[in-house]
Amino acid sequence: MQGTGEFGEKMNSMPKYVASRTLESASWNATVITGDVAEAVRELKQEGGGDLLIGGSGTLIDYLTVHDLIDEYRMMICPVVLGEGTRRLFTGVPRRTFTLAESKALPHGVLINTYHPAAPTAA
Repeated sequence: MQGTGEFGEKMNSMPKYVASRTLESASWNATVITGDVAEAVRELKQEGGGDLLIGGSGTLIDYLTVHDLIDEYRMMICPVVLGEGTRRLFTGVPRRTFTLAESKALPHGVLINTYHPAAPTAA
């Protein structure tokens, strides 16, 4: 797509998958996943076509976390308290522990922390 720049062109050319309870088809460059989302993600991971990224869905993150399908979490911590809005991450997810893999501080105080799921401990 002309006018989107190098980053936009790269993003537009990547395959996209949409997990939806209501959408049956997409009019843009995307494949809609209906039915068993966990199984579809397992299959995509087996294909080995590169990393799968999730953008903007706490509900999907929760679902995939419960099914142990997320290999890496990148969390941005911003030095701002909004005071309102939806707080929706790890709601209804059983206790999980993570190992810090990397932490990067940006010039204005934002921290980008990368975590991996911790190995289960023997009971």
